[in-house]
Amino acid sequence: MSLAPPDLPRDAAKCVPPIPVPAYGGGGAFSVACAAVIAGPALACLEKVLDLPGYGAWNTFVPTASVVAAASASPLPPSPSSDAPAPPPELAALAARPGYAAPGARIRFAAVMVPGGAPRSVDLVVTALEAFTPPNSNNDDDDDGGGVATVGYRVAWKAVGLPRFVLRSERVQEFVERRRRSADRRGGGGGVVETHYATWETFGGAVAYVLPGAQLEGGFSRWVDGLRKVVEEGEGEGEGKEEDEEGAAR
Repeated sequence: MSLAPPDLPRDAAKCVPPIPVPAYGGGGAFSVACAAVIAGPALACLEKVLDLPGYGAWNTFVPTASVVAAASASPLPPSPSSDAPAPPPELAALAARPGYAAPGARIRFAAVMVPGGAPRSVDLVVTALEAFTPPNSNNDDDDDGGGVATVGYRVAWKAVGLPRFVLRSERVQEFVERRRRSADRRGGGGGVVETHYATWETFGGAVAYVLPGAQLEGGFSRWVDGLRKVVEEGEGEGEGKEEDEEGAAR
């Protein structure tokens, strides 16, 4: 099931009361959260987020990211928060790619809090990469126009390096793919595929109360905008290529 609250801020990130996260549960000082609709498949969105070497092409909040220590065990261990019986093969394939974030791996971000600012290094551990069953996935109706959910993916990571009472944080990103029956955009008679993206990071500990909330909001918003742009541009290029191939075949 989805862990995302239904009332996350849309399109622009905001600081909100703390939202529970897998590693720490409830509590904390605050969360930075955002939700957006991306015109593309959920797996394409997730792939961009896991592909750390590719961040420079779209992510102005974290333009540089890397794996500094690979997972010591299986790259995709069972997750206690997942309701899926086994990790699907598409996630196992992504987790096995060199440079991609995988559960148990230690990763490093160089975050740029404000455009043009100096990067700030932070180390994290990937705590989850899993599929989940989204709401109404077994319902064929599309009466509300929001589409029928077909699949859900989740990735999470937490910061490491400081005692929990000083500063702790964990970020969750969920990707729920929905298919709408209308054919006004892409997909033709097969419907429109889009991803309902939700992300939040919950901060706790003494230092959390003096963190620059406005800078975090700006960074998260840039992340969401960049992800949406790179996925949607990629989908557009794919459509153009398919049309060219169909024209050549005729």
